[in-house]
Amino acid sequence: MANKENDITQIATDERNLRLLINNTDDPIWLVDTSCRIIECNSSFKKWVQHFIGRELDKGDNVLYNGQDKLYADKFEMCYQLALNGRSFKSVEDMRVGNELRYTSVSFNPVFDKEQQVVGVSCFARDITEQRKHLYKIEEQNVALREIAFIESHKVRGPVSTIMGLTQLFNNDDVTAAENKEIMDGIMAASKQLDIIIREVVRKSNEIAPQP
Repeated sequence: MANKENDITQIATDERNLRLLINNTDDPIWLVDTSCRIIECNSSFKKWVQHFIGRELDKGDNVLYNGQDKLYADKFEMCYQLALNGRSFKSVEDMRVGNELRYTSVSFNPVFDKEQQVVGVSCFARDITEQRKHLYKIEEQNVALREIAFIESHKVRGPVSTIMGLTQLFNNDDVTAAENKEIMDGIMAASKQLDIIIREVVRKSNEIAPQP
């Protein structure tokens, strides 16, 4: 009898510790059965869901059919069904919170019983907005770098070739020769064109790494 009471006490303690653990995180965590009804969830999940449907969800509630947008429900239903078919995967969702677009990574993992039958889906969500913004910034910088490389390898070549060619035609034996004026005018025009290109490169470089 004492052993049974000890077992019950241990189960209660384990359950309390588990609840403290899952509630001690800002990341939403929830578990659903094969009917997509919530078996367990933490407080962060309740607050997270409230942003999108205007109310909290709790044990026994269906995570799909609760009044939210049908497109949203259909997409998540597909994710739950894939997990119920034994697949573990992540999905990145873009969700508008107020006036801000937030990005969330949601993990779907099948839960198996002792007979290796799927009995539910455990889910974990994490806000990855800052990481996604950082990736977008890197992509923008890569585009700018490719543009700079194109400018340097194509646009700069023209005026530089012009200047080099004209300097070879310059009459150094008679600097007052009439043709020298035309050559100098051509060099000046090519130099101005080169200056415009250099300014463009500097502008694009500052877009990548703005000056303090």
